[in-house]
Amino acid sequence: MGGHSVIQVPWSAATAALVLVATSLPADASEATGPLLRLEEAISIAAQQNHGLASSELELERQDERSAAVVTRRFPAFKFDAIGNRLLKSMDFPFNAGSFGSYPGIGPVPATDTSVSVPTGFSGTVTATIAQPIIQQYRIGLNLEAVRLDHAMAQEDLRKDRQRVAAEVKTSYYRVSAIEVGVLALRDLVKAIEDLDGLTGRYLAEGKVLRSEALEVKARLARERHSLSSSESELATKHEQLNQLLGRDLRTPFRVSEPSELVARTAVIPLEDARQRAVQSRPEIRKVGLQIEQAENARRIANSHWIPDLTLLGTYARNFNYQVLPKEVLTVGLWLSWEPWDWGRRGHEAHEQKLAADKARQAKQESEEQIAVDVGQRWRAVKDAATRLEAAGLSQEAAKAYLDDLRNKYREDATLLQNVLEAEARLSAARHDFTDAVASYWSATAELERTIGNENS
Repeated sequence: MGGHSVIQVPWSAATAALVLVATSLPADASEATGPLLRLEEAISIAAQQNHGLASSELELERQDERSAAVVTRRFPAFKFDAIGNRLLKSMDFPFNAGSFGSYPGIGPVPATDTSVSVPTGFSGTVTATIAQPIIQQYRIGLNLEAVRLDHAMAQEDLRKDRQRVAAEVKTSYYRVSAIEVGVLALRDLVKAIEDLDGLTGRYLAEGKVLRSEALEVKARLARERHSLSSSESELATKHEQLNQLLGRDLRTPFRVSEPSELVARTAVIPLEDARQRAVQSRPEIRKVGLQIEQAENARRIANSHWIPDLTLLGTYARNFNYQVLPKEVLTVGLWLSWEPWDWGRRGHEAHEQKLAADKARQAKQESEEQIAVDVGQRWRAVKDAATRLEAAGLSQEAAKAYLDDLRNKYREDATLLQNVLEAEARLSAARHDFTDAVASYWSATAELERTIGNENS
């Protein structure tokens, strides 16, 4: 399969069957319309253009933006406030004599009881604040870790979607390849029956066959033409479905590789090795592991709320149209906030996250066991499909050889027409079975690769 990395299957019987049928294809088997679309190219196009994958990639971008937003909380926060108001009633500020002390040579200040009034009118205040979190940096770091874990889980979801799309592309590609072979074989069969129909018509004129036998040949020809038309319609539908998976125009013409060109190399992957690879690389297992880390991190975040918040503050205030208050106020200081008693809330929150981590560990073990079962099932399905493909290939070749012998005898008037028709029906059924066997074999292979979690799917 070129440079594409696949799960290799050790059953050479399937290889032999595919090579066997490749040698018996019609001469025009390579004349399908459109440029050749190789499997590796199809998977690459789907990875770049599939609409479902584009949606998953947007989720990754969303997590990136979220992470960038959380990082900004480490830096100083700038805030501007302004208030404008109008006094509905004047304010009086009374000062008794000597309220500000008594000084030699001056006397009491003020010398008499005094009242300062602020008349009604418009006034306002503008404040600017800068706040730098200090102790909160630890909690901010934990929140950044939570965002990182969310991003990692989104990546695993994307990997899972990519593997799913790759498996769908492979299954569709293999089906198209098998149907194309079937269509070419049906065209060859229709042409052969047309020749038989012409020969039978000549024999009918010579009185060598009955009219009912000649009509049976025509009926057989009509049935095979219908089968050919149905197969061509199915092929057109599969072409459109594959184009849809690739995220391109449904009418884009292409042709695919023949089944013999898709034969897997002969490297052996034992079942236990396949299971081990699946546990190490399946996105579901990785995601559950990240969920465990996420729960542990959430527990640390809950415990971090026991730590007080300490913030360095700087403020500047500017008053307008206040006769008593200073026009400008500039301060710098520390702000401490702490909730020492919460009625056990933080303890319950931390314990909740501990239970979530324990639950995720149980889920991981269950997932590993289920994946091991799935890999075994898919591995055996490929093995069964390979033996079926071998049998179908041999049956098709035997039916073709038998029909060739009978056709030669019929031309020499050494066999009955009914025998030829029965042999053609047998070959038609054998070719149909082989087409299904090819598609089933490669579909099973694609499912095995997806179940193992092949990174290069």
